[in-house]
Amino acid sequence: MNPSDRSDRDAYLEEIEEGLRSMIRWSRRHSSQLAHDLYQGLDLTALTILAALADHPGSRLTSLAESLKLDLPNASRQTSLLEAAKLVEKATDPNDRRSTLLSLSPQGQKVLHQARRDSTDFMHRIYQDWDTSELAHFATMITRTIETINSINSPLTDHHS
Repeated sequence: MNPSDRSDRDAYLEEIEEGLRSMIRWSRRHSSQLAHDLYQGLDLTALTILAALADHPGSRLTSLAESLKLDLPNASRQTSLLEAAKLVEKATDPNDRRSTLLSLSPQGQKVLHQARRDSTDFMHRIYQDWDTSELAHFATMITRTIETINSINSPLTDHHS
């Protein structure tokens, strides 16, 4: 690779990195606002917990916290708030009567469904001027990026070993 190719590549990578950071900041703000608007006091972590429970009903708190990279006290506090808001239900684990399993309540399912519908509607607004081939290419690139990220244990592992 010649030096000018290297500087072009670095410039593109910097632009991609900044774009991803901006999208992450926007996504957090948008998701937090959406969560708050849907249910008074609901925050982004709570909405994330609802989504995780939709994907994995009957989860233990420890498994939920681990999968979402939350510390156990925070996960416990959030799920207690969600239970008090009637969005999450607890049940005794039939295989271990000392353990509790968490699932979405019917109201929690409604809130999450509305959040997903609002998010989809917003995506339609963002990409309304894109044609199908542009959307397909962008979707392929995002999927490829996520697959690569998932194949790397840590962003620092290979670089600093």
